[in-house]
Amino acid sequence: MAAAEPLAIGVDVGATKIAAALVSRRGEVLAANRYPTNRQQGTAVVMDTIAALVNELLVQGDTAVTGIGIGSPGWIDPEAGIVREAVNLDWQDVPLAAHIQSRITCDLPVYVHRDAYAEVLGEAYFGAGQGCPDFVYLGIGSGLGGGVIVNGQLVTGADNHASEIGHLSLDGHGRLCNCGLHGCAETVVSGTGVVNQAREMLDSGAYPATLLDTADLTSRQIIVAAEKGDGLATAVIQKTACWLGQIIAMYAIILNPRRIVIGGGFGKEAFKLLLPDVRDVLRQRVLRSNQESLEIVPSKLASSAIGASCLVWYTPSQTII
Repeated sequence: MAAAEPLAIGVDVGATKIAAALVSRRGEVLAANRYPTNRQQGTAVVMDTIAALVNELLVQGDTAVTGIGIGSPGWIDPEAGIVREAVNLDWQDVPLAAHIQSRITCDLPVYVHRDAYAEVLGEAYFGAGQGCPDFVYLGIGSGLGGGVIVNGQLVTGADNHASEIGHLSLDGHGRLCNCGLHGCAETVVSGTGVVNQAREMLDSGAYPATLLDTADLTSRQIIVAAEKGDGLATAVIQKTACWLGQIIAMYAIILNPRRIVIGGGFGKEAFKLLLPDVRDVLRQRVLRSNQESLEIVPSKLASSAIGASCLVWYTPSQTII
């Protein structure tokens, strides 16, 4: 009789939603669910939500779950399981692993790391990074996160801050970011940033638009409008692509990756709209030798929680590819 396949639960904590999935060692999603983050209701509510998702999934596998991986935005201490700072969640020194262990129905190890690190691991194990030892992952959702694989290994840096690209200020006079800096990349290259741009342009009246500045304006509505040729939505997407192109140019020159993987809810939805202008920026800013063999591809993962599940199987300094 074949041994039971090991299972893991992955949880992706975002500013607007929390996604969780029961995942096999082959990357197959056996069950999944998501709830709103409701971060405005406080840290305890968010912890209860994460634990509820985990407890729901614990009873859905045919074999025992071996561990829980949680990807969180912010500065993470993975050894202690603590989120030191997450500006988009308003967290300071939150013992995430301990909170979840105290709330779940069985005794399991809980692994915590930066969401973008979890996501780049997911792409390396099961997604668009398979077989590629040098690639960069950019997750464009409510914010912007980056993860890097070099020579088949995850790059985390001296303090687990490597590739914190969302808070690189590209415009010192730009929009105020939650982190306190001005003009951070994620103030433009994110779903939230796109909505804020659209509202600013609508207020200016400088562009013809079918969009209305409503309280429930979404990045999805802007993408659909751009696909239909709306002038304002197209201008928003072009600005986003210009900034994204600058970010990719930096990675192309500094790391010389073989592949850039674009993920996150907004990143995957807007990928085809963004790519032409991103390529134009690269042609203007990067030596031909640095860009000719550079592939830019969308994420292949069905759930953002798959990457978090990989934290259960990953060990630091492990060669993945």
